[in-house]
Amino acid sequence: MSNKSHRIPRALSIQSHVVYGYVGNKCAAFILQLYGFDVDLINSVHFSNHTGYKTVKGSRLSVDELRNIFQGLLTNNLLEYDYILTGYMGSGELLHVVAEYIQLIKSKFPHVKYVCDPVIGDNNKLYVDRTCIDVYKNEILPLADIITPNDFEVELLIDKQLIGIQNDNQDDIIWQSLRCLHNMGPSHIIISSLSADKIGGNRNMLQLRASSKLADNQYQTFRIDFPRLESSFTGTGDSFSALILAWFHKENNLICACEKAISIIHQILLKTLELAKPISIHNTCGNELCLVESKTIIESAKTIFYAVLNEKCNS
Repeated sequence: MSNKSHRIPRALSIQSHVVYGYVGNKCAAFILQLYGFDVDLINSVHFSNHTGYKTVKGSRLSVDELRNIFQGLLTNNLLEYDYILTGYMGSGELLHVVAEYIQLIKSKFPHVKYVCDPVIGDNNKLYVDRTCIDVYKNEILPLADIITPNDFEVELLIDKQLIGIQNDNQDDIIWQSLRCLHNMGPSHIIISSLSADKIGGNRNMLQLRASSKLADNQYQTFRIDFPRLESSFTGTGDSFSALILAWFHKENNLICACEKAISIIHQILLKTLELAKPISIHNTCGNELCLVESKTIIESAKTIFYAVLNEKCNS
């Protein structure tokens, strides 16, 4: 796959799928295809709707089924990708197989970039089997180029509390935590949203924190401040990681990718609120994203939030 700039980039996205709504691969496929990617999908689950509804029907991909899919792609020489994106897996066994084949793909095609959203949980609640945590630490993160954990997931990955203890060194604790994650493998780390009031800021604001490892003991770190919206949504993390992949491909720059991704997500959420239908009584997790209605927002990609470099850590 030479002459990269003159062909369509190929991405393999491995995460959840729902028939109704927008989470997982339903978000990633739409966004990446809008940006001109050829996207192949492996669905870790095939559910009627996301798990915030009172009733969820469908099936989970088994380890044997996942291995058979990879073997079919391998036998037919169909594993040559530019990007791999992973999200919800559910079990450590499934994640182990993913790690095995990503390692194989990267050994065959060293140019491949791997974007990992290590979906473990949020707000002190696990979404997956606890066995996933060790597989992320020991097998997935050493393969990943970019990771997009939330604050709860960072704490589980580094075994250390990130926020919640008020002290004068809160900023240093966050940046040191990102360095711990760098030491586990990834070159680029993004915490997509921290509550600003938990780190001494305005309760109406959120912060993105990110770090790129430039060389040994050299990092470029930055934050992006953006307003908190007083509502709940599903699919935001899945959409965010897809946007990061797309804009990192376009710009090869983490700051630009984060500015674009967080700006677009915010505008999608505003559009979702503008068009919001009454939330189903069966849905306990808030608004389904209006992704199709946000097509122009995604394509125009207007930047409305900008990064602030953290000079203290950029050395």
